[in-house]
Amino acid sequence: MSKSRKRFPAGTCCCCKSQKRGKQISHRKFRRREHVLMHNQHFEKLPRRQYEITCQWDLGGDGKCFWGWAPEEEWFQKEMRK
Repeated sequence: MSKSRKRFPAGTCCCCKSQKRGKQISHRKFRRREHVLMHNQHFEKLPRRQYEITCQWDLGGDGKCFWGWAPEEEWFQKEMRK
């Protein structure tokens, strides 16, 4: 694995590496709201999408960004390592 490299120079724009924790919280809120509304038989108020409950901008990270091609630069070689 020491010679494995990324194929495309892109990564997250923000300080966090993934949105995993935010997605877990969002899904948990969605399932809880769904369970409570079904238990109280308010079927017309059931959410259809998780973003009706949680804003997608509240999740960690800002998506991905392109770093550019610079194969001779040291920072580029470091970022392309897995």
